Amino acid sequence: MTARQIGPFILDKQIGVGGMGIVYSAMYPRNNKKVAIKVLAPGLMSDPKLLKRFEREIEILKRLDHPNIVKYFGGGTHGDQRWYAMEYIDGGSLLEVLKKRKRLSWEQTVHVGRQLSGALEHAHHAGIIHRDLKPANLFLSKKGRLKLGDFGIARDTEATALTATGKTVGTYAYMAPEQIQAGYPITGKTDLYALGCLLYEVIVGETPFQSDNPMDMLMQHLNDDPYNVCEKVPDCPIWLDQLIERLLAKSPEDRPHDALAVHTELGEIRDKVTAGIGAAMADTVASRPVSKKADRKKDLPKKKRKKKKKKKKDVPFHEQTWFLATCLTVLIGATVWLLRPPGEDSYRDSWKELMSLAESAQQEDVEYSRREAAEKAAEYLEAFPDGEFVDEATEVSDSIQPLILETPLKRLAARDAEIDSPFKAQCAQAVKREDEEGLKYVINWNNASEPASSGSLAVNPLAAMQRWKTLIATGRAMESPDDETRWLTILCENHHAHFRQQLIESSDAYKYLRERMQTAEDLFANDETADAMAIWNYTANEFKEVQSDLFTWFYHYARNRPNDTRFPIPTKEQIEQEPTSRAPATSQTSSP
Repeated sequence: MTARQIGPFILDKQIGVGGMGIVYSAMYPRNNKKVAIKVLAPGLMSDPKLLKRFEREIEILKRLDHPNIVKYFGGGTHGDQRWYAMEYIDGGSLLEVLKKRKRLSWEQTVHVGRQLSGALEHAHHAGIIHRDLKPANLFLSKKGRLKLGDFGIARDTEATALTATGKTVGTYAYMAPEQIQAGYPITGKTDLYALGCLLYEVIVGETPFQSDNPMDMLMQHLNDDPYNVCEKVPDCPIWLDQLIERLLAKSPEDRPHDALAVHTELGEIRDKVTAGIGAAMADTVASRPVSKKADRKKDLPKKKRKKKKKKKKDVPFHEQTWFLATCLTVLIGATVWLLRPPGEDSYRDSWKELMSLAESAQQEDVEYSRREAAEKAAEYLEAFPDGEFVDEATEVSDSIQPLILETPLKRLAARDAEIDSPFKAQCAQAVKREDEEGLKYVINWNNASEPASSGSLAVNPLAAMQRWKTLIATGRAMESPDDETRWLTILCENHHAHFRQQLIESSDAYKYLRERMQTAEDLFANDETADAMAIWNYTANEFKEVQSDLFTWFYHYARNRPNDTRFPIPTKEQIEQEPTSRAPATSQTSSP
């Protein structure tokens, strides 16, 4: 039987099914890379609402690029079916892990929480609220990395919600009070409540609230308090218990500020216990009151409080928590050792092969191959920070990561999102102004510094080029820049080089240069000398080496004009009739 193909991928078998789509495992034949393909279920293409939701899920995944979020590789339409490809996760889901093990240790719970809160921080910063956190939507690689997936009902805060007013979405066991009560805003703190439910389940072995009746469970979310974690798991650090308690607060205002705060606090909990600060933890837990919030709002309906369960006495040592936790830690250590990452040569061979594939691939496959190469390089740099091929891996990352940053940066700029990094905010504004001015920058995955396609330059690019040059200087001047700042600086270089090359090749180059020089003249006439000087200096520095009569004449004009108020903008006739050698090398008259 001929293998079924969709796009460049060979379908293998069905691995999942949901309300909107079917998920298949598939193979990318050029490098035998396994991926997952989500296909909109047959017959649903004719439903505009479901098709729009599927398209929105694709748009959301395009905006997210984080180690703990399932990666999007691309999509298209095959016959009458819409599909997209994403990262294949080979270790199953957290749900499957919990079914086998019942619960995890507090150390593993902290590790799960830090990875998930990091993913949420990235998604929330991009304006995305997941709204359906649960173990079934958290996938694990064989190396132990957690990946957040299934953004099918995620809410894009910049888009109109697709669910009907007041309609409840999400899964009952993890649903925040504001999701249950119509009229309350859904924010990032809604995901934090679900994170609290999930962490409670991971360490305790059951969700905070239990009921076979969905309505009863929803009412528990609104009115009841769960057991303290320490009542269920005595070896749980009290700080972790307190954090989960705050995540499960009924009011969003009582929860942690954001996912980044949760990520930081989880790290502090791990460090406190590692440092031995909690030596008397057992006594502290034993003396803690059973009811977590005795002073909770008094107007809530009075419910019977859950009582603290007595611990069994005379438990054999091999059944005690400390012994089981120790065994589990040893088992995890052995597993990690057995699944330790491949050697340096293996990583290098992978990204070199992928880069080679990209050079010979069809246009639709180039982006996929280069993204995969960047991922391999990133994994290598994380595993071998002092390795033999660090420079080569960094070069691969620096050639590809700026291209990957393009789409998220444009999204942030379009939404006027608040950006913490001043440099990143300036880059986003430059992208936005470029679009507003009508300039079209298309990513060229083959060579970012070259125009992605031929064609006339319809808009004067010189103002945008000058802005990019200023940002390049800013990025290069930063001391000890992080990876993102370095990639943003390269992104600026790509934009500048792209439009510089198009200008040099443009039949309208004279018109654009003259327009820009006239702008400088007008600024100078209005006593805006600094702005005029900036234009002249940029033009002289940028086009000094261009081998062209046109650019040589404008180079000499821009170089001499600041010191000679009567030095004229070159005319077409002058450029065409007088050889470049007759262009003045120095100003003829000094300015007063």
